[in-house]
Amino acid sequence: MRHMQRILMVLGAWTAVALLFSVQMRFQGESPRSWGWIAGWQLAGWWSWAAFTPLVTTFSDRAARLGSPFRIVAAHVPAALATAVLCAAAEGAVKWALGIYRTTPLSLGAGVSYAVAMYWTFNVLIYAMVVGLYHAVRAARLESQLMQARLDALTGQLQPHFLFNTLHTISAFVLEDPKQANRMITRLSELLRHSFSREHGPLVTLEEELQLLDHYVAIQEARFGDRLKVTFRVDAGTGAAAVPTFLLQPLVENAIRHGADPPGGSGIAEVEIAAVRVGDRLRLEVRDNGPGIPAGAGRNGGVGIANTRARLAQLYGAGHSFALVNAPAGKGGAVATVEIPYVDHAYRHR
Repeated sequence: MRHMQRILMVLGAWTAVALLFSVQMRFQGESPRSWGWIAGWQLAGWWSWAAFTPLVTTFSDRAARLGSPFRIVAAHVPAALATAVLCAAAEGAVKWALGIYRTTPLSLGAGVSYAVAMYWTFNVLIYAMVVGLYHAVRAARLESQLMQARLDALTGQLQPHFLFNTLHTISAFVLEDPKQANRMITRLSELLRHSFSREHGPLVTLEEELQLLDHYVAIQEARFGDRLKVTFRVDAGTGAAAVPTFLLQPLVENAIRHGADPPGGSGIAEVEIAAVRVGDRLRLEVRDNGPGIPAGAGRNGGVGIANTRARLAQLYGAGHSFALVNAPAGKGGAVATVEIPYVDHAYRHR
């Protein structure tokens, strides 16, 4: 259904362009042609672009993941030339088939050659326009998803249950341990400041993401005390890797929530956060020692994890993987695993 809607939107957009050019063409010159001929001439050209637009946007989506701007442009140059020629050839073939060339009837080859010679340079500009519009829409969608991630994180942090327990813990420390109370207030303020901040784009370094996560974890550890143990296992050199903003916080929140009742009656919820580089991939894991996922049931983790899935798909497409499964037999609990291409954040923005 959504695929059909996109097709109709693309066809409708190019039809509107064809009609605008038809109006311009109808009223220029001293001996205007009939509306039928003009409409056929314009639709043959712009509907050819309607057929090529999905191919151009699909290629643009893949090219956007190449990393550096130079590599992206280098990929688009031959694609633009090939698309310009093929689209012009398709336009020429359609016009020949409809018999609407202005001159005497041409052969198919002559009609195609004429269209290619006339329109290929103009089609290069159209290709650039389509790519530019695609990236504008993609950037807007990513910004929307990032704002949703901020809202999800802020909602989780400001849930009455979370905020009440945090403030209750602070109040308990005010007299018993004023320094700890002050540290918790600082952590909470930093957490909220980062949630409201618009300084970060869709991607940050893993080091920055872990710094934000550290505030959240510190608050939860202060609340739960000895009943919660969170450990970090981060490979040296992975801190500069580019990761989506607010990627780990919903995964850790999910692990703490579902790992709060570990098997065996130990009463200690254990959460491990790991970052490992595997070749040209970055693997992130969040593991808990809770009861795991019941047989036949899924654990989607609510809107936070659903938004994380959507952002990963938008940023990396088929180049990422996301799994939320039970840990191997004997270890208990569940593990969330994210794999994305390893890209140095500083190099990407150089």
